[in-house]
Amino acid sequence: MAKRRKIKKSTFLVAGIIVFFVIYFGTFKLFSSLDKNDKDNAVKVQTEEDNRSLLRQLKDKDKIYLSDAVVSDVRVEEQLLEELRYSFEDVSKIRTPESYKPVYEGYSDDGVKFSTDLDVMRVFTVEQEEYYKIPVTSKEEMKNILDKSIYTSFDFVKQYKTWNSVTITYNGEKKSISKWKYDDLANKMVAKRVVGKVQPEKSKQRSKENFVININADNYEAKVETMGVDYVKINVKKLSSYYEVHTGLHEYIRAEVFKLSKK
Repeated sequence: MAKRRKIKKSTFLVAGIIVFFVIYFGTFKLFSSLDKNDKDNAVKVQTEEDNRSLLRQLKDKDKIYLSDAVVSDVRVEEQLLEELRYSFEDVSKIRTPESYKPVYEGYSDDGVKFSTDLDVMRVFTVEQEEYYKIPVTSKEEMKNILDKSIYTSFDFVKQYKTWNSVTITYNGEKKSISKWKYDDLANKMVAKRVVGKVQPEKSKQRSKENFVININADNYEAKVETMGVDYVKINVKKLSSYYEVHTGLHEYIRAEVFKLSKK
């Protein structure tokens, strides 16, 4: 009887091992199949995206950074980005030109890049490139949009490490800002969005306290004009943009720079 029980225990042990491996390999096969399906689906999605033209991919980007011979890596503000996308509408695809020397360069945050000499636009990645002809009638408009996107951008103007001197004027009085306070001023320049000129100009007329920040920096000069507490106008290279901003900039200037008493 003892021998028979021993045999039964051995049989159960072997059977248990067999069942374990059956379950193990079955589960492994199931999850391998699911993983393969996920990878296949990912490949299909990626392939679909890759089949779009590079220009189409570029138009869909939410973040684009621009550079020219003077400055680099300036992020384009949302509304100006919409204008830039619109300027791409009139271009037509062409063969690779014989000669090409870009004046402006840009890139998205995921590897799609472009450049232009205002005659031709190149859109490219590590593996692909496309060339587009810019119509003569659109050259000036595209140049204006690119310059405006770079030089009237808050991202560009508030790069305080390039500032050489800063003055702020109010009612004929001028204050010079010490270099060790440049970062304080720049940190108060926080934009909410690009806006049209009507509301800021009205706000300026209603406000009794408007300040003008004059920035002399490497290779450029900028004027930032407060228009009430909620808006500013940026002027650089005969270009201008209006922004809705956080009130901290106006409050900092009136309290810390001009020491004006509270109303």
